[in-house]
Amino acid sequence: MKLGVEGTSSAIFSLVGEAGVPFMSAEDVLHSQCFNEGRRAACIGMPRHSNPYLDRAGISLHAWVEGFETVSNSEIIPTERIHLFHLGREAAELGDPASVCPYTEDENPERMEIWLIGYAPHIDPDIVANDNVAPS
Repeated sequence: MKLGVEGTSSAIFSLVGEAGVPFMSAEDVLHSQCFNEGRRAACIGMPRHSNPYLDRAGISLHAWVEGFETVSNSEIIPTERIHLFHLGREAAELGDPASVCPYTEDENPERMEIWLIGYAPHIDPDIVANDNVAPS
């Protein structure tokens, strides 16, 4: 069967619903959420035992650990990760624009990513919603 898409796996297309929208089961969604939580925890320097799913077995626990393990602490140690996260959070709380991030030219782009993770939860949703609106 020719799909008409060069280099694309047919497995991808088997997960597409009737309307052409990718289908994700509840387990897929849960795995994705827990994986992202684990990755975020490791990115900002939280310890492995901060896993909120330690008392559960199954997808949540395993996905969180998988996400956590995707982050390498060889270049940026956990204490530096915590510091970078808090610097981003402080900048947001002070109302500084994200462009003040001191790590945009850093040799390791992960520093900027961690800084922005700290900054992002403090962004005013009204600013984001109106960001692409032409001034009246």
